[in-house]
Amino acid sequence: MTTMVENEKSSPQEPAKPSIEIDAGFSSVPARFDKVEADMREGFARVDQSINGLRGEMNGLRGEMNQLGESLRTEMTTRFVALEGDFRSLQLTLFRSAIGVICAIIAIPIVDKIF
Repeated sequence: MTTMVENEKSSPQEPAKPSIEIDAGFSSVPARFDKVEADMREGFARVDQSINGLRGEMNGLRGEMNQLGESLRTEMTTRFVALEGDFRSLQLTLFRSAIGVICAIIAIPIVDKIF
């Protein structure tokens, strides 16, 4: 779109042809794009390599966490089994004590009648 100011007139002349320096600059553009593309590919390859390395580290950490979880689970199970045995022993002791107290309560009136 061409806009003209009131005092301005259009010129019938064609624009000047680009200079040799400009032509040389444009001819080197494909080579520069190829270099940029090669640099990008190299950068992406490094990023991919870093990502793969991090994935390997994450898998290693995941394996270590699974082993740690299994050992923790085993230790907790062992301790709960030991606690369960302690509670059963305590329950049996309390049950025997209750039977002894009941027998003593029953025996007191019988002994009082005998003596």
